[in-house]
Amino acid sequence: MKVSVIVPTLHSPLLGEVLQSLSRQRAAEAITEIIVVGQTHPALVPPPAQLIVTERPVAAAVARNIGARHASGDILLFIDSDCIAHPQLVERHLRQQQAGYTVVGGSVAIEEPDAYWRLCDNVLTFTPFLSTMPPGQRDYLPSLNLSIRRAIFAEVGGFDERYAGAAGEDVDLSFRLRKRGYPLIFAPDAQVSHRPMRSNPATVAQHLRAFGRIHAIMHRTYNAKSRVVNAIDLHSWAALLIAAAPFLATLDVFKMYRHYPQIRQYWQCLPGMVWGKSAWYWGYAEALFAQRRP
Repeated sequence: MKVSVIVPTLHSPLLGEVLQSLSRQRAAEAITEIIVVGQTHPALVPPPAQLIVTERPVAAAVARNIGARHASGDILLFIDSDCIAHPQLVERHLRQQQAGYTVVGGSVAIEEPDAYWRLCDNVLTFTPFLSTMPPGQRDYLPSLNLSIRRAIFAEVGGFDERYAGAAGEDVDLSFRLRKRGYPLIFAPDAQVSHRPMRSNPATVAQHLRAFGRIHAIMHRTYNAKSRVVNAIDLHSWAALLIAAAPFLATLDVFKMYRHYPQIRQYWQCLPGMVWGKSAWYWGYAEALFAQRRP
């Protein structure tokens, strides 16, 4: 089995480190090609990596689809341009694929020490996908560290390019894969270090608000309604949701700490996670307001 690695980028300052981490893979011989798609300085993409430059900035979903169309490997491995691959990443994805699992999500490894707001963002956003979590099936898999058979990716039509923001295309792809009967397997030993440029409350809030907006669309599209959606009619109570966001966020974060003992060591992240989850609810309410407009 051969692997095509696809890296979407938009002037990522970490792209050089990402490509270096891919060159140090234990299973480097299995990598057929590394395809970087988007906008960056060509000097940051030395051969044998390939650079496909887009005429304008494009969303990650679009960049990944472009890369997939140019790929020739049996397996597509998507890794983001702010993710440093651990040396065993390709090897561990291949192990799962060779065992018959055709859609595999790797994990996010928490770096110690790490910048506070980036740590809060990673722990909150990727709790079920941290490297300390047990392996097994998941309801969805994030696209920052994801392998899938190229034929299956083409079968489901790739990522939905209507998700032009910072989130959502991976959840949508996961739903469509599950609908066709493909199990989504989480492999915690296939690790990346995720180093996004989110270093303050404003950037974390911006990121989580985008997640909230997307999830409102997902709940409407797939009827995947959350506990809060089942409790009240949010189309009528969106303003109340904004006011109640800190309270709901606090409940959610404490529930996470109770349900996932693996994250209790990050107790210092409680305030930052409540802030980020509050922003998630604000984004959700914004999307509901937008849906009400004529």
